[in-house]
Amino acid sequence: MRRRDFLKASAGIAGTAVALSRTTEAKGGPANMDSARVRKYLRSIMPSREQVKNFIHRCQGPENLSRNQGWTFDPKLGWVLCNSVRPRSVDGSKGFYSYESDGARKVVNFPDRPCRIHTYGNSFTHCDQVSNGETWQEYLAAHVQEPIRNYGVGGYGVYQAYRRMLKVEKENPADYIILNIWDDDHFRNIDSWRSIRFGHRTSCGYTLPYLRVNVQQNECKQIENLFRKPEDVYKLCDEDFVWQTFKDDPVLQVVLGTRAGQKVAQKLLKPVANSFAIAYEEIADTEAAQQIRKIHTEAALYATRNVVKWTEQFVKKTGKKLMLILSFGQGNIARDLRDMPRFDQSFVDWLKDKPYPVIDMRDCFRADYKRFKADVNTYLKRYYIGHHNPAGNFFTAWAIKNRIVKWLDPPPAPYR
Repeated sequence: MRRRDFLKASAGIAGTAVALSRTTEAKGGPANMDSARVRKYLRSIMPSREQVKNFIHRCQGPENLSRNQGWTFDPKLGWVLCNSVRPRSVDGSKGFYSYESDGARKVVNFPDRPCRIHTYGNSFTHCDQVSNGETWQEYLAAHVQEPIRNYGVGGYGVYQAYRRMLKVEKENPADYIILNIWDDDHFRNIDSWRSIRFGHRTSCGYTLPYLRVNVQQNECKQIENLFRKPEDVYKLCDEDFVWQTFKDDPVLQVVLGTRAGQKVAQKLLKPVANSFAIAYEEIADTEAAQQIRKIHTEAALYATRNVVKWTEQFVKKTGKKLMLILSFGQGNIARDLRDMPRFDQSFVDWLKDKPYPVIDMRDCFRADYKRFKADVNTYLKRYYIGHHNPAGNFFTAWAIKNRIVKWLDPPPAPYR
C-alpha cells in the first residue's frame, strides 16, 4: 500500500480505538470490551459497496484503468495489481503503472530476453510512487544488461509474497529468486483482514491468506483467503457478517489492547498472549500495552521465520538460488542511523548463518550516511517520499549490485 496511507491508517486506529476504552466485567478476549463499541470500530472500517465494486472489477472506463489505485481482487492472494495512474509520485507528479501478461510490472529493459531473476515482496519491491522504468529492478537491469522481473505487490506480507512466488514459478520459472521483506511485512503475515490493524479502509484493505501461529508448540498454520469469489467481498458490507466473522480475531485484540487505554490493555494482555501461545509473563515491560506490542512482534517474526523456511525448502527442491533483502521505511532507517535498537534483532540474528546472500538495507544506509554531515531527516529526504523516490530506488540498485553480480553464474555480460 502507499506509505502515506499507512501512516494515516495508523493515526486513524489510534483515534478510533480511544472510543473503545470502556469495558465490561466479562471474561475472555473481545468479551472484555463493550460489544457495542467494538462493533462501532468494525463498522468504521467496512468498505462501501461502491468501493468493493471498484476493487473486484479491475480496469474500467475508456482508459482501461483501475478505479481502486490498481489493487484488484484475487481469490488465492487477496489482491494483485492492474493498470493504474496514481498521485503522490516525485515532485507531486503522477505515477504510471502497467503490467505484463503474467502480472509482473512492465519490463522496460530487455523484455525480449530470457530472465534469470524474479523479485517478490510488497510495495518496496513493486516500487510504489515511481513510474515504470524508475524501479530498482529496471535500474539494475540496465546495468547488468538483462531483465529482472518485478512481482512485488503493494500491501503484501511475506506470506502473500511467498504464495505469489509459488504461483509464478510454477508457470514461468526463473533460476534466481529475490525475496524482499519490508518492516511491516512481518505483521501482515497474521492479518486476516488488513483494515482491522490499519484502522480504516485503504485500496488494499481487504481479506487475504494469512498465518495462525502457536509459538509454544512451534506451529504455523496456513489459512486460505476468506473469500473465493469476487461477489463474496460484498459480505464486508454486512455488519452482522463482519461482527460474527472477526469479533474474535487475535489482531483485533492487539489493536484494542495497544490503542484503547491501559485498563483495556491489562484485561487483554493474557488473551492476546494465549492467542499466539506466548507466555506473557516472560515479556517484560512496565505497561501492558507495550507487552502486547512485544507479543505481537514476536508472533509476527515467528511467522516470517516459517515463511523463510518454506522458501528455502522450495528453492532447494527446485534447484533455484535465493537472496533475501530486508527493506525499511524512513522511520526505521532513521532509528537505525540514530543507533536505536532494531525491532527485528532476533530475526536478523536468525539469518546470520544462512548459506545464501542476505542484505540488510539498514547497513547500506549506515555506510552511505557516513559520507554526509546533514542531520538524519535531511539525509533521508534524498531517498524517500514515503516509499523510495527514483533516487532511493537507484541507491537500492547500486547497494545490491555487487552482490547480484557475484551471485549470478555466469556473471552478467558487463562482468564476463
